[in-house]
Amino acid sequence: MKTIFLFLISIVFPAVVSAQIQRIESGQYKFAKGEVEITFVDTVSKAYAEEKVTKAGYEIISSDIVPIMFMWPVHIKEMDVSVFESDSLVHTVIAKPRAYDSTAVEEMIVRQNMNKEEATEARIRFREMSEIVWVRIWLQYWVDEETASRFHMEYKDKGFDLNPQMIVPKTMVVKTIPGKENDAMRDLRKLEIVESVAFIALINE
Repeated sequence: MKTIFLFLISIVFPAVVSAQIQRIESGQYKFAKGEVEITFVDTVSKAYAEEKVTKAGYEIISSDIVPIMFMWPVHIKEMDVSVFESDSLVHTVIAKPRAYDSTAVEEMIVRQNMNKEEATEARIRFREMSEIVWVRIWLQYWVDEETASRFHMEYKDKGFDLNPQMIVPKTMVVKTIPGKENDAMRDLRKLEIVESVAFIALINE
């Protein structure tokens, strides 16, 4: 079984890179040939990143570029997303209430051989859970972590119990000429939207 993980190496110091390569390839894992991973600055959008990388002459294998997201757990009777939808920092708001599945609950009660009291508590608990909506709030792509933090505090002060922001590094895997990964890394690092470039290493388990 092979597990892929990302081994970040600075391309600023070629000597360091060469030493790292020698140590890694003589160990239990080696670099994937013909591909590298890019990590972008946190304000880039997916469309813009794909455009810049494609124009630079690279084929995109995969990308994981999503904006910062908040989760807002709220009772369905108190849910009003209009305040978020009208905020210029917000890109998308999705609120999907969960239906109470009485059949599934009753099957669970039978399967776990609950007594009358336990069954009643289970029905109440799952019905209450179904009345809580987890609203997902995605900010604009250009919103950075600092701005997102201010957004969080602003709504917290207004009484909105938002969960801490979910920040995922914006990354992309691109195809390179096998054996020319170093050259591709230097080239990609010149793009103003690129924060770092990584080799992709494979571990044999």
